[in-house]
Amino acid sequence: MDQQRGNISIWLSISIVILSAGIVAHVMALPVILNVAGRDSWISVLIAAPFFIGWLLIYNYFIKQLNGQSFLDWSKQHWGSFASWIMKFILACLLFFAGFYSLLDTMMWTVSTYMIQTPFFVISLAATVICIFAAYYGLQSIAIVASLLLPFVIFLGYFVAFSNTKYKDWDLLFPLFDQGITPAISGSLYVISALMEIWVIMLYSHHIKQKIKWWQTVLLALLLLVMVMGPLTGAITEFGPEEATKQRHTAFDQWRILSLGQFLQHVDFLSIYQWLSGSIIRISISMYLLVDLFQVRKKNFRLALLFIIGATMIALMYLPWREEVMLKLLQHIYFPALFIFVVLFTILIGISIYIIQVKERRNNEGATR
Repeated sequence: MDQQRGNISIWLSISIVILSAGIVAHVMALPVILNVAGRDSWISVLIAAPFFIGWLLIYNYFIKQLNGQSFLDWSKQHWGSFASWIMKFILACLLFFAGFYSLLDTMMWTVSTYMIQTPFFVISLAATVICIFAAYYGLQSIAIVASLLLPFVIFLGYFVAFSNTKYKDWDLLFPLFDQGITPAISGSLYVISALMEIWVIMLYSHHIKQKIKWWQTVLLALLLLVMVMGPLTGAITEFGPEEATKQRHTAFDQWRILSLGQFLQHVDFLSIYQWLSGSIIRISISMYLLVDLFQVRKKNFRLALLFIIGATMIALMYLPWREEVMLKLLQHIYFPALFIFVVLFTILIGISIYIIQVKERRNNEGATR
C-alpha cells in the first residue's frame, strides 16, 4: 500500500466519498430507480434510509476495528495470502468498472451536449490524463481537490432545487403505491446499492488521521440520502413520473428549465461543473486504489500502470455502447452485483472480527490464570 499514513483529515476523506458516491447516487442510478419504482421512487429512498444508515454504522465500526491497519495488510494477516489475492482480484474488477463506466458515461454525455464538434478521442484522452496524474500524485492530492470542489457542488445542488420550485407540482408525487408496494421495495434496493459505493472508504481508511464518529457517519448517510431524494422528487414534480422515467440524465435536465427572471436564463452550463467534479474524483480514486491494491511503490512503475489502465479504459469505450445497453448493464448486472458483494463483504469482515475478538479474549483469560 501507499506508505503515507494518517495524512488526510475526516473532512478530506468524506469529500472524496460524497463526490465519488454522489455522482452515482445523484446521476447514474436515477434512471434505474425511476425505471423500477416510477412515481414511488421517492418512497424507495425513505424505505432504504434506515437500512443504509444501519449498514453504514456497522461498516464504520468494522473500519475502526482495523486499528489504523490497511485493509490489505489486515486481510493478508487474518485470511492468508491466497484469500487476500482473491479479494484483490475482486476489488480490482469493481474499481476498474467504477472508473471505466464513469469515464464512458461522462464522455458520452459530453459529446452529446456541449462539445458536439470535438472528437471523442480528444475529450476522452484529456479527461483520462487528468485522472491519471491526479491518481499518480496520491490520495492527499485527490482529497484536497475534492474538498475544494465539494462546497460549490453542494451549493449548486440546492440552488437548482430551490430555483425550480415554481415549476414543481407536488401533487404528482401521489397517489402512493398505485402499482403496489413491490416497485417501491425493488427501488429501495437500487438506492441502497448506489449508496453502497461508499464501501471504498475502507481501502484508504488507514490514511485518515482520526476515526469517524458515529454522529459523523449518520450525517454523511443523511447527506447522501438527500442527494438521491432531491433529484428524484424534482424529476417527478417537474416533469411527471412518465416523462421522468424516459429521461437519461434527469438530474441535469432540471438545469435546462431553470431561469431567474428575464436576465438569468440558460445556466445549465453550471451542471457541467457538478458532473465533472464527481466524475473526475471517482475515476481518479478508482485508479489510485487500483494501483495501490498491488502495492506498486516505484513512481515510474505506478505511472506506467496508470497509463495502461487509462489506455485500456479508452480502448473499451470504442465498443458499440448504446444508452439502453448501459442502463441494462447498471440495472441487471452492476448494481445487483455490487449489492451482493458489499453485503457479503460486510458479513465476512464482521465474522472475521468476531473470531479475532474471541481468540484475543481467550488468550487474555489464559494469560491471567
